Amino acid sequence: MNSENPQINFSLIDEEFQKNPPEVMTQLRKHCPVHHTKIPAPHFTLTRAEDVIRSLRDERTWSSLYGPGLAFGKAGDGVLVSSDPPEHTRERLAIASIFKPSVINRMEKDIRKLTNKLVDEFGNRTQGDLIQDYAMPIPLTVMCWLLGTPVADIEKFRNWVLPMAEAVSYSGGREASKETRQAYSEFFAYFENHITNRIDQIAEKEDVPNDLLTRLLTVERDGLRLTSKEVLGFCQFLLVAGSETTTLLIGNVIYRLLEFPEQMQNLLDDNNLLSNAIEESLRYDAPVHGLFRTNTCPVTLHNVNIPTGSKVYMMFGAANRDPDLWEEADEFKISRNAIDLKKHAAFGVGTHYCLGAPLARLEATIALETIITRLPSLRLNGIPKGVEAGVLKGFEEIPVCWDL
Repeated sequence: MNSENPQINFSLIDEEFQKNPPEVMTQLRKHCPVHHTKIPAPHFTLTRAEDVIRSLRDERTWSSLYGPGLAFGKAGDGVLVSSDPPEHTRERLAIASIFKPSVINRMEKDIRKLTNKLVDEFGNRTQGDLIQDYAMPIPLTVMCWLLGTPVADIEKFRNWVLPMAEAVSYSGGREASKETRQAYSEFFAYFENHITNRIDQIAEKEDVPNDLLTRLLTVERDGLRLTSKEVLGFCQFLLVAGSETTTLLIGNVIYRLLEFPEQMQNLLDDNNLLSNAIEESLRYDAPVHGLFRTNTCPVTLHNVNIPTGSKVYMMFGAANRDPDLWEEADEFKISRNAIDLKKHAAFGVGTHYCLGAPLARLEATIALETIITRLPSLRLNGIPKGVEAGVLKGFEEIPVCWDL
């Protein structure tokens, strides 16, 4: 099987892929399940559910040590998505208690207040942008609560997270563009100062917030604490992975329900389908198309040889639309079996399964419930603008209108 099928011009930065990811994913699954390209740098892509899921579970063969992006990171410089066990296990345990369902559920009241406050702020308007006015402030505000930063800074954070996420798709990584370099520079300056101030507060035994940042700076395992550099890495990872992806999830699920009115009516008729709607959105429109791994030994898959040390893209989004795993895979149906829906790969698979999944689900569920309760007349009001980061799927703008 040819891994450079001339009929499939795929790369994350390819215009055709940006315009219609599902169609390109279908062609890859059917005709080139192990795709090789040199654009923008040499890498392979896996798209069939069986291959993606099996590989994500095999962390010894498919290492995360060199980062989740196309650029090769420096081994040992990353956290969570850029580390392997046992280091990954230590890092995961350091913050696991913050993301336990019991802890996350205690945030429900505050998140519900937040979503209702945002709708209240629409005032007498009858139109707006679903992303900027609603989907973006929700997870960024929650992230400010967790990291102990002023909520007033969410606009600043939003300007950083998209360029930082975009870097995953480029061979230059953090040096990919002027915008990316500036975003990282501003982020590091801000959070290095924020972390230093918190360290000083802890040392002076001041009354510090009992938030995630304090947890990161004080948790010990085997007598060791995370270094300031590791904490900074956590903050960068959490800000991008914990806010932008949830913004996309909220926008995606509401957009699809507006696009398919019969599905919205199903939800209005049965609010028990709220959770199903979120999971079907994650399956149908995975906010992250996928992430990269690096193989530690030669691999041959579908008669394609993947040399040791190759960057290999595990495409969650393609696995989630694989007809071998899902009936009517390209149909958006919130009535799918709830247990089956949890088999999607949108939050990853295996050891690297997303710790923040319960929080993202809670935020998205409350956001959707508030919309259908408070703005049942919500409808699309123009052409949405998609995000430009090649690794992401969703919208930067969704014009909407509603009746008072």
